[in-house]
Amino acid sequence: MGTRFRLFVQPPFEHARTSPETIEVSSPLGSLAAGPADRLMFVVEPVGKTRPYGVNRGPLGTPYIYLPPWTGKILEPAVPDEYGNFDYLQPSMPGFEAAHVFGCVRFTLDVWERYLGQSLVWHFRDHFDRMEISILPQWNNAQYGYGFLEVGSQFEKDGRILPFTLDFDVIAHEVGHAIIFSVLGVPRPGTEYPEYLGFQEAFSDCVSLIAAMHFPSVIDNVLEETRGNLYRANSLSRFSEFSPHRQIRSASNKRTMAEFAHGWKDEHELSQPLTGAMFDILVDIFHESLVERGLISRAVEDLADIAEFDPTAEARVQNAFDRAFVRNSDGFVEALLDARDIVGSYMAETLWTLAADFLDYGDVVSAMLAIDQAESGGQFNGIISRNFRRRGIGEVHAGTHLKGGERRSHVFSARTLLPIDYLEFPKMDYREKLLLSRLVSVNNQIDGGKRGRQ
Repeated sequence: MGTRFRLFVQPPFEHARTSPETIEVSSPLGSLAAGPADRLMFVVEPVGKTRPYGVNRGPLGTPYIYLPPWTGKILEPAVPDEYGNFDYLQPSMPGFEAAHVFGCVRFTLDVWERYLGQSLVWHFRDHFDRMEISILPQWNNAQYGYGFLEVGSQFEKDGRILPFTLDFDVIAHEVGHAIIFSVLGVPRPGTEYPEYLGFQEAFSDCVSLIAAMHFPSVIDNVLEETRGNLYRANSLSRFSEFSPHRQIRSASNKRTMAEFAHGWKDEHELSQPLTGAMFDILVDIFHESLVERGLISRAVEDLADIAEFDPTAEARVQNAFDRAFVRNSDGFVEALLDARDIVGSYMAETLWTLAADFLDYGDVVSAMLAIDQAESGGQFNGIISRNFRRRGIGEVHAGTHLKGGERRSHVFSARTLLPIDYLEFPKMDYREKLLLSRLVSVNNQIDGGKRGRQ
């Protein structure tokens, strides 16, 4: 038996009436300690930590690398019940957010380890046995890096603070980065192509999408909304609006590589042609499965392709899907689950064939076509080729990195930092080190006092 958690599929601040669902992860019952914690990862909520991990600056401006572990005070950890479960925790209770973020990470890993065919081995294993999942509520972002996954909050103009600890999409997206680094490693200096950065974001978006599709409620809700016409706006094609970068990361988009041929500012935007192509492949494989099951005709499937680009055909497509779904809704569920697993397994196998150095989108296309040939005899080669070609993927490449997107970009983020990189940083003098240690001590006292009064 596994361990039970209560997870929000959609964060409560996005959908006010949503409630957490009870799920079971692979951690054997009774194997998790307070935190939650196991042999691979643990959750902490530091007291007095005011800066995220990564590159920070000292009191006199000297940059320095800041990596785990956190050795200061922490809030009381979430503890399991007498049976070893965490599903007794309610959203209003202390420890719920810690349990929620751990449950989201473990659930996402469970999904993708099945596709990968093995348990994940952290890319930071040479220095850390376990990943520190750090909750930093006063920080407006979320990130995965060397030895850590750090989760902050979204700060709204009306004063609301929306914790990413309750946003499955944000957490699963960061797990996607962990998967990429664990399989591919970190690119060597000078070998990081622009499309590698876009691939990081696109793959991580798809990790979140495929993981969310393992909640039965997501499949039910999406099919109830669309009757299987997945190009209709729905919760599957629209990622969290409360992302760290305040954007709707739409899987169903029309962006092409031609938009980036002369340069790009933000790898999140650069990722969208690839994310969109993967979503289109998912939808087309789903439609093929519906045709094979006799649930829709080939004519309806062809009309759905036309409607993607011709709005005048949308009503006819929706009417056809409405009638077919009523006749056999269970068949639609089975077809969507099959498409989910085909795309998930192809993505995982593609990842195993890639290398971080000099990676571009063309490598992804070639790998996926080869995998389909090996797995199905090329059954979906036409679908894969067509959807990549429509967006110029593998044919048109991204230009240079333009100024203007640095604030949102991960080009110089903590994500690719390695401990050895400290050799390239200037050294603090004794005075600055002393000032920094005093500053940390004062922050510990202030933060500890604030939390003690809460």
